Amino acid sequence: MPHDAPDINGLLASVGDFLRDISQRLDGRDRYHALCCIYLLEIVERELNEWHREPTTDDKRINRLAGTAPGGESTVAMSSLCEAIRGGAFDGRLDSLLPDLLAHVEDKVRVSRPDVLATAAIEGGN
Repeated sequence: MPHDAPDINGLLASVGDFLRDISQRLDGRDRYHALCCIYLLEIVERELNEWHREPTTDDKRINRLAGTAPGGESTVAMSSLCEAIRGGAFDGRLDSLLPDLLAHVEDKVRVSRPDVLATAAIEGGN
C-alpha cells in the first residue's frame, strides 16, 4: 500500500522536476551531476512502470480488516475500512482493532520518518 500521496512515481517526478529546475542555474561539474541524476531517475521511472508490486504485510492487514480482496486497490481497502469504522461496524470491538491500526501507522512512519520511531523507542525504553 502506498504510504501516502504522492506515490513512488509522484515522488520521483517531484525530485526530477526539482533537479531540472536547479540544473538550469548550475554549471560545470554540478550541472553534470544534476543531469546524471535526472537520467538515473528516468531509468527508475521506466523500471517502475514494468514492476508489479507485491502486497505488503500492511496491504494484507488493511484488506483483512476492510473485508476487501487481497491485491486490490489499496485506497479502496482503506476507504472501505474507514467507512466501516464510521458506520459502526467495529463498535464494541475497537480494542481489538487498535493494535492493527497502530501497526499500520508504524509501517507508514517507518517509511516516512524512521528517525521518529527510533527516538520513540529510546525514550520509551524499548
